Amino acid sequence: MKLSTNRLYNLCNKYQWFTNGDNTQYGMMFERNKAGASLETLATIIWICSDGWSEQDILKILKEEADL
Repeated sequence: MKLSTNRLYNLCNKYQWFTNGDNTQYGMMFERNKAGASLETLATIIWICSDGWSEQDILKILKEEADL
C-alpha cells in the first residue's frame, strides 16, 4: 500500500502530525514516501516528530487512507 504525496501532506495537516519536526525532516519524509517507504516506516517517522499520537494509531490511519 502506498500514499500519494498530496494525501500524506493532507493527513499531516488534518491530524496536526509532524509538529515537532523541522522543514528538512519534513522534506525527507516526503522523499522517503516517493522512494516507496512502507506505511510502517512512515508511521514511525511521523510518530517521532509528533506529540500526542501513538505509532499504532498513526499506522492505522495511514492504512485506512492508503491507495489500494
